[in-house]
Amino acid sequence: MPHCIIEYAKPLENQIAVADLVKELFEGMVNSGLFNRSSIKVRALPSDHFVNGSDKQLYIHTTIKLLPGRSPEQKEKLGKGLLDIKTQALGDTAMLSVEVVDLKEAYFK
Repeated sequence: MPHCIIEYAKPLENQIAVADLVKELFEGMVNSGLFNRSSIKVRALPSDHFVNGSDKQLYIHTTIKLLPGRSPEQKEKLGKGLLDIKTQALGDTAMLSVEVVDLKEAYFK
């Protein structure tokens, strides 16, 4: 734990190195100081089919799933930090967003 899930518009694979983004976000999670390196899981999932109402159709959305216990300030710092990494790496290539979510008691491992 935690899980970092990167969802992106598949056409971005022609414009960015997804594997590099996965590594950069992994290091951002490590550098947050909130997690042990060995517990972090980062993965990227392409979306073949998508529609949104923006002129900028391509997107990269990142969801961070955490066990409960971090403060709102810690979650905000983590989310903004990862968004900064994506912005520095990708500029205005796509719409960028990050969501930090506490898992409920129904998470099983």
